[in-house]
Amino acid sequence: MSTHKINSGGFQLIQLVMVCAIIGIMAVIGVPVFTRYQPNIKLNAEAKQLISDLRYAQQKTVSEQKIYYIEIDIPGKEYSIIKQETPATPIKTIVLDPEITFQEVSDLTDNKVVFNSFGAVSEAGEIILANSQESIITINIKPSGHIQMLK
Repeated sequence: MSTHKINSGGFQLIQLVMVCAIIGIMAVIGVPVFTRYQPNIKLNAEAKQLISDLRYAQQKTVSEQKIYYIEIDIPGKEYSIIKQETPATPIKTIVLDPEITFQEVSDLTDNKVVFNSFGAVSEAGEIILANSQESIITINIKPSGHIQMLK
């Protein structure tokens, strides 16, 4: 009794070529889509980082019973977490991604978000971030210290 083994090497090569072709097509379609959404991803990330830093300053103020605030430098496209003492001590400075800008900071004297020992703010206001595609995210800061992101 003889058994013949069928050589399927050619069939496997065709499968490999098809898989490579499908991956190539997906890359050609996917790269432009990713490129188009990348500024929005960066905007969202910067807004979340700012909210995180606002909450950090709020938490430090409550836990240490010393005033911390966020100071926004609109032209410099950066903000700093500062401990209010004499002299003021910057804790951390964050520079925004080059594609992200502060479109507007409203109702905050000297562009500062100042927290009190109860976690509330001295002035409510909003910070509007924008990207190169003119998408915006608004960060509302309520008098109670509640921080909210609106897209």
